Amino acid sequence: MRNRRDIRTKKEVKSRKFYIITAILIISIILLSITRYLENVQNKEKSRKQREELLKQTQSIFSELDKTIENTNNEIDKVVNISAVGDILCNEELLKDAKKDENYDFSNMFSEVAKYTKESDMAIGTFESNIVDGENYSGIGKYNSPNEFLKAIKNTGINILSVSHNHSLDYGVAGLNETVEKIHNEEISVTGIKNNTENENSIFTGNIKEINGVKIAVLSYTYGLSNESELTEEEKAYANLYEEEKVKYDIEYAKEKSNFIIVIMHWGEVNNSSISRWQIDIKNYLIDNGVDMILGSHPSIIEPMEVVKNSDGKNVLVAYSLGNYISSLTYSNADVELILNIQILKKSGEEKAVLRKVDYTPIYLLDNGKDAENRFELKDMKKLALDYLDGDTSKINRQKYNSIVQKIEWLNKVVNNQEGEWNIWK
Repeated sequence: MRNRRDIRTKKEVKSRKFYIITAILIISIILLSITRYLENVQNKEKSRKQREELLKQTQSIFSELDKTIENTNNEIDKVVNISAVGDILCNEELLKDAKKDENYDFSNMFSEVAKYTKESDMAIGTFESNIVDGENYSGIGKYNSPNEFLKAIKNTGINILSVSHNHSLDYGVAGLNETVEKIHNEEISVTGIKNNTENENSIFTGNIKEINGVKIAVLSYTYGLSNESELTEEEKAYANLYEEEKVKYDIEYAKEKSNFIIVIMHWGEVNNSSISRWQIDIKNYLIDNGVDMILGSHPSIIEPMEVVKNSDGKNVLVAYSLGNYISSLTYSNADVELILNIQILKKSGEEKAVLRKVDYTPIYLLDNGKDAENRFELKDMKKLALDYLDGDTSKINRQKYNSIVQKIEWLNKVVNNQEGEWNIWK
């Protein structure tokens, strides 16, 4: 009898345990489902707010639209749309990604963002490389790229390139001349070189283009050269080092021959979004002598922008650094790029063109991983984030999305100097 009772008791205990465990599992599943549901609701609400914030966020920097001109559509008034990008580099990882058997193809890297520069009247950048036959391709130390890289740039609509930068003479004067010849072969204009064959004046180092009836002068200078100690003074002159006497001559010539003057300055500190005292001094000198716009390059990351008044009360855009248009550098925020969209206006009866409006398109260099068929792609940063919120997870995951949102916020703060006074060093 006792054994039967013991057996029955054990069965009852097991049964109770089973029901208890089952109940716990059911409750756990219900709680987990409720938690996930609440998380989904919270994530949807968070995503909705993030979408609203992204859509509200403007990339406008400056606007001085004349409503009377807008309304009258006066055909005598002339408008020029300009796109400006920063340094165009071909680093080692980009070379590896573009290698297709025995050839190179960089087109996929630019395919999505080309539309933003193709429709501009003038698209400006700094070609921080060389194209020299018989030398190894290199994206570190001495920069040398295959001609296919230049062709890909040309296909994005870039039509004027500065060759005044710290790698201009990596392969000497002969290498610079060969690079300029290759650029001209692609029907791209060049600025920032001594004895530019496009100029009537052999001393003038800039380039003057007439677009839509407006003559625009583009000048370019560099702070120095990476291999400066290996070069003679005569050789260094070809790279257009910044010297006030030379710069003043170029500006005076440009004032006589053009309606608007742009200077591309290769200056500043690499991987530093702070402004140097030297940059401030150069900015003041250029504006005091009649420059209408300054576009900075070299630091590899974006620096602040401002619109200041010159002595004539005209607005002058100063972009201390446009960062890199493309590079595989791994500095913090070096993957954050932008395309600056500028409109200038020459009113009927006036000699000078003026700044009308400025905004920018935030660009991001997406790294799809070493095993991807096309590893690097320039992307519209805001569109990439919005697509993810709309359910497209083919390009980025949640972690990458969060990083991109932070980078968009960082870019907006830097460009518009929302963090207060600049950290001026030196």
